[in-house]
Amino acid sequence: MARVFLHLVQNVKPVSHRLARGAWCGAARQGGWRRPLHTSPGLHAFPRPKLSPQEASQLLRQNEGVVQVSGCGDHEWAPDEVAPAATYSIDMVDSNQLASNLPIEDKLAAARCLHTTGYLFGIFDGHGGPECSQVVAKRLFDYIAAALLPRTELRRVVAEWQAGAPVPLTQVYNDTSKFVPELQEIYDASLLRYCNQLLTSVSEDFSMEETLARAFCQLDGDLGREVEENQRSAVLEPLVRVALSGSVACVAHVDGPHLHLANTGDCGAVLGSQRQEGGSGWQAQRLTQDHTWENPAEVERVVSEHPSSEAEAVVKDQRLLGVLMPFRAFGDFRFKWDREKQVSMVQRYAGPNNLIPNCITPPYLTAMPEVTYHRLRPHDRFLVMASDGLWECMSALDSVMLVGEYMSGRQTLQPVRLPRQGVTLGEVENLLEQRLKGLSLKPVDTSAATHLIRHAIGGSDTGLDHARLSHSLTLPPEVRRYFRDDISIHVIFFDSNFLRVCPIEI
Repeated sequence: MARVFLHLVQNVKPVSHRLARGAWCGAARQGGWRRPLHTSPGLHAFPRPKLSPQEASQLLRQNEGVVQVSGCGDHEWAPDEVAPAATYSIDMVDSNQLASNLPIEDKLAAARCLHTTGYLFGIFDGHGGPECSQVVAKRLFDYIAAALLPRTELRRVVAEWQAGAPVPLTQVYNDTSKFVPELQEIYDASLLRYCNQLLTSVSEDFSMEETLARAFCQLDGDLGREVEENQRSAVLEPLVRVALSGSVACVAHVDGPHLHLANTGDCGAVLGSQRQEGGSGWQAQRLTQDHTWENPAEVERVVSEHPSSEAEAVVKDQRLLGVLMPFRAFGDFRFKWDREKQVSMVQRYAGPNNLIPNCITPPYLTAMPEVTYHRLRPHDRFLVMASDGLWECMSALDSVMLVGEYMSGRQTLQPVRLPRQGVTLGEVENLLEQRLKGLSLKPVDTSAATHLIRHAIGGSDTGLDHARLSHSLTLPPEVRRYFRDDISIHVIFFDSNFLRVCPIEI
């Protein structure tokens, strides 16, 4: 069995940008994220393409997706009526991807929890190949959804699974890919095993932070255990490929006004809010921290977990053991297995050149996420989640300003929607002024995610540069990775009408 998915490539990629990314472009610090300089001289060494604006837009829109969440926004609440504690705080979600690697190593995921009231959104940025990011993206949400179930409901789900009638835990959007049956059987057994562990664990007060962290770590542990327990299986090869490749992840769980973010690695999420005074300006709030050498606390954590004699080797050349950029990730078991397992598994399938030097006291890498919470308010308008391919090209504030500009332009194409209750004449006046300004923006894209990608690869100090955009979209695959990374984006728009009337205690 040589494939993880029916559509995945056959061979392991032992090296990728995260494992050996050099200074592929000049970089400047802006807004807390890396930003490549727009003056990379090599970009113009290639012949000027002849893409028309329409052809460029067609390429940008190939992977667009949308999740439309209907509910509270279509309901007129009576003054004494309480809005339900459901996921109607979400209006809609725009998503898109632009590949640099071939095949793309990023993965987007969006799903609704079927037995609880939350929605899940994830950005998964792979390295060393696409296998780990695709497997984690398809499995992690079920681990989270299972951990969120009340014990009585979880017991019922386990009983039906054991009776041969698996119960779906999530409804996944915009993804029709499937595992081969042999792998699906292994993955289902691991999920059932986790559910049984949840049933037998000591009952404690519920903590969303602990639930998300446990799901991340459990799945990562299962990726390694499945390799060890299937040494003689026909699907050992794809299991090893998943374990030896890696993936960072950023997952959002939205339930009514409650937003939790679990981040492992260097994807990022930014909240876009309108200023409460006047409502005409935008504020960007970064809700995640990168787990790389640029985060002093993360460097200190990693170094402190190993003997002082290894201090200079643990973080070397701005990488973990001089090799890996993110300090937290799924997979990458070369940084987690002891020397004996490395020799027996890594050397066997990837060759002796892929053994990690100075791997003396593993594990050096963890999938443990950093979990943050934010209580959504009416002035919180959207959340931008993206892989580092976007954040290398623009700051947090740039992304919020661009989506805000996009919203102002798009709303002029739609009928006026006033808040259902409690609106003042001043707020109506402000809304109409914003629509008037938006008339001049004339949005090109129907997706905010596409709008961000267009500006990420085609932006300049003077605005959009079509020549630059065309160059980037037509670079040959063999050199494209030197100028930009895979870009994956969710833009989650919140329903301010719901947040306006949502009780504080929900």
